[in-house]
Amino acid sequence: MKHGINQRKLGRMPAHRIALLRNLVSALLHHETIKTTLPKAKEAAKLAEKIITLGKKGSNQARSKAMAYLMPAHHAPSTSYTPSPTNPAPTLPPLDYPSTSSRSSTSPFDPETFTPPTSLLPKVFKTLSKRYAARPGGYTRIHKFGRRQGDNAPHAIVCLVDGPRDLKFELLARTVGKESLEVLERKGSLEGISEGWEGLGEKTRQEVERTLRFRSAEEQAVFKAKAREYADYLQAEESAYGGLRVPVVDPQTPAYRPPSRNAPKSGRALHAGERLSGMSVANTGLGLARGALGRQSRGRREADRTPRFFGQVTEAEVIRGGVVDKGSEQAAL
Repeated sequence: MKHGINQRKLGRMPAHRIALLRNLVSALLHHETIKTTLPKAKEAAKLAEKIITLGKKGSNQARSKAMAYLMPAHHAPSTSYTPSPTNPAPTLPPLDYPSTSSRSSTSPFDPETFTPPTSLLPKVFKTLSKRYAARPGGYTRIHKFGRRQGDNAPHAIVCLVDGPRDLKFELLARTVGKESLEVLERKGSLEGISEGWEGLGEKTRQEVERTLRFRSAEEQAVFKAKAREYADYLQAEESAYGGLRVPVVDPQTPAYRPPSRNAPKSGRALHAGERLSGMSVANTGLGLARGALGRQSRGRREADRTPRFFGQVTEAEVIRGGVVDKGSEQAAL
């Protein structure tokens, strides 16, 4: 019987496995988001939370343990970095190092003036400990990211919560922006969303409250601004693209005769695998790979796979809505 097995072996010898996990944890604390395989992500997230707990303790013993485990910080581009059209200068948000760089937190990222940090201890024991002072745990979040091409290994993205690179913060803001448009079309106003989150769906409202629970008032204002910006983008998407490419129908052509392939078209062409704002995932290559082409939604004979922008409805939906309205009228009578 084996005792004391508290982590995955990851197909490596002990020395190699320890070095790998130290490298992943150091990269996660420095970049605040990394992409790796799912088993490595789970082990790295568990160890990163232990290091952050040491930073919240702030004792000399905790500092010694963190210093013995962490590797040197993953350096940013050196001062000899020269941007080019094929290799532009990165515009990443600040990594929240306490006064270890010559640039300020409000100025844009400049690789020419950036001084790479040589230790992660100031960030762990100052920035991260202050950020997670009120949070009892759960400092990391894992997002599944499909499978790796080649060996089909499950991919995952690990990020630190409540940080400048929290992936859920960005995705949830888009969800709120899209649902706010639906509330606007249904009610004609955004009273519940402007004051709180009562106008959203129950699941979305719970996720918003959970995500913004430990965020400051300024970060909540940024969240609402991102949601409003994405809502404006959805409203302007169709007019900016000119609609999808459809054949120009001659009014003198009979309705029963479909347009030929060589007929002139107007609008933007839909690229293979592209997913517009109002499309289901079944239209994309990912949906086809998951077998969504053969699946049928409950209560419908065939799924609607017509690509469309947000707010557009297909002819089948219009007919279906009329049938439902007729049925409700008959039931009322």
